[in-house]
Amino acid sequence: MRAFLLLAFAFASSTAGAESLIMHPGGFPSPTGEVATLLSHLYNVIFLITAAVMAIVALPLGYILWRYRSNNVGKPATFSHHMGLEVAWTVIPALICLFIAWESWHAMKFIRTMPQEGINVEAVAYQFGWDFYYPDASENGVHVSAPEATIPDAHLSSAGEDRLVKELVVPVGTPIKLQVTAADVIHAFYAPNLGVKIDAIPGRINYTWFQADAPGKYLGQCAELCGSAHGEMFFYVHAVPQADYDAFIATQRTAAGLTPTPMQQEETGELLSTQPAPSPANAAAALPGSTTSSSAPSTPVIAPAVNVAVPSPETATPPVL
Repeated sequence: MRAFLLLAFAFASSTAGAESLIMHPGGFPSPTGEVATLLSHLYNVIFLITAAVMAIVALPLGYILWRYRSNNVGKPATFSHHMGLEVAWTVIPALICLFIAWESWHAMKFIRTMPQEGINVEAVAYQFGWDFYYPDASENGVHVSAPEATIPDAHLSSAGEDRLVKELVVPVGTPIKLQVTAADVIHAFYAPNLGVKIDAIPGRINYTWFQADAPGKYLGQCAELCGSAHGEMFFYVHAVPQADYDAFIATQRTAAGLTPTPMQQEETGELLSTQPAPSPANAAAALPGSTTSSSAPSTPVIAPAVNVAVPSPETATPPVL
């Protein structure tokens, strides 16, 4: 047992901060980015511990069943307790639980600490689709959003049933600060390769972040049963080089009627229009009964004049856990 604990600690220290792959088939997809890598590391640590515990329990149990089978019963032992064994099977599981708790707390603290730098993105879920907004690129009440998909997805479409999958375009190697809410019922934003899973709740904005360290399309979907077409709520997180992302934002700003880049004064170089558009995520959170259409171009879920009332600490009702 002492060797097992040493092995677990050695494994945790050797894989911390490094790219880790899932140790067995059927686990999470291969991770990309700091968040997903940390979650994969935690998954591997807990898997190793539980596999060792299973072996330590199951192998002696199997031997006992074979050794003391009905046709080979020996004289039973006469002792009633063993202080050393009782201390061992109390202290060692407690140490294992403390170790798992420490690793979990470390991962949770890292994931829940929003980075100072990065790009803000808003995701608004509805029955049965997604809208993605880029508040950093929006201004003067005009929202910059991800375009609607127009070409059926080759991987998800089947014979006689085309699926149009919207893409959330993000730059590679940049933290993405994600704000998630819903316009009707509870949904969940889930992108397993990036280590992201967070509920989209009407009337509430949830926060998380991720970072894609390799270019590619990472499939995501709604992970909360939300209605008859829940299984159709796919999306892609499309990680592209920074230059391609800048070109994408310029195209979407133009489509929204804005200049490709914010206008600047010739003398000072300051931005002429730096006031961002009111947040569609905040508007959707303020009025959870609102809806949006998957067939129309992305538009703010609620008129941007809506403000979110934030209760003071004295009057706020604590959440129900």
